[in-house]
Amino acid sequence: MRLFPVFLAAVSGLTSQTFAADIPLTDVPAADFGTVEELRLTRADWTGFNGVLFFGGGFLTGSDSLGLDAFFRSGAGGGSVGYDHQFNSIVLGASLEGAITNFQSSTRSGSARQSANWLSAATVRVGYDAGRFMPYLSAGVGLGNYKIERKSDGASSENTHVAFVAGGGVEARITDNIFARADYKHYEFSEETYDVPGWSSFSADGRADMFTLGAGYRF
Repeated sequence: MRLFPVFLAAVSGLTSQTFAADIPLTDVPAADFGTVEELRLTRADWTGFNGVLFFGGGFLTGSDSLGLDAFFRSGAGGGSVGYDHQFNSIVLGASLEGAITNFQSSTRSGSARQSANWLSAATVRVGYDAGRFMPYLSAGVGLGNYKIERKSDGASSENTHVAFVAGGGVEARITDNIFARADYKHYEFSEETYDVPGWSSFSADGRADMFTLGAGYRF
């Protein structure tokens, strides 16, 4: 009885050895992982029009001729449209953007409310094509509103400040058309004069730092 299992084991071993010997190694399929050239991050074409929706927030600080300083925080949401053109590894572009903000605070005396409700910017930028990523620097001009309102009767004065804008960020291509963007902009606002009825005139200027994340589409 013990000879039968031993015989089966011997036959099985001979069969498997013979079967393996009959199949050349060159016929065994190998995993195809691609060449090093195919695996590397290939350069992308960043030329074209683009649109972006973004959300984020930032800080606004201001000072006036009365010797008072103000500090605001706010979220922000908005969009931009732009165009880029690529020259080898360098990408040059321009964009227009606008954001809704909710900067609000009261004066130290509590008699007035300060607010800034929107920002906009027209900028040019220079970027570097790093494959699926494009870091960039930007600069241009911006606009931002500021309003001061007396709480007791609603008397107010409002101005639109012109700003120098500088910043930078990075875009990451998700598909051929869809990309993500992280962006920072600094606004340096001009000085403007405010005349609230019943109060002495004063001048004020300010600066803002805005950080946003967005998703865009390249046409």
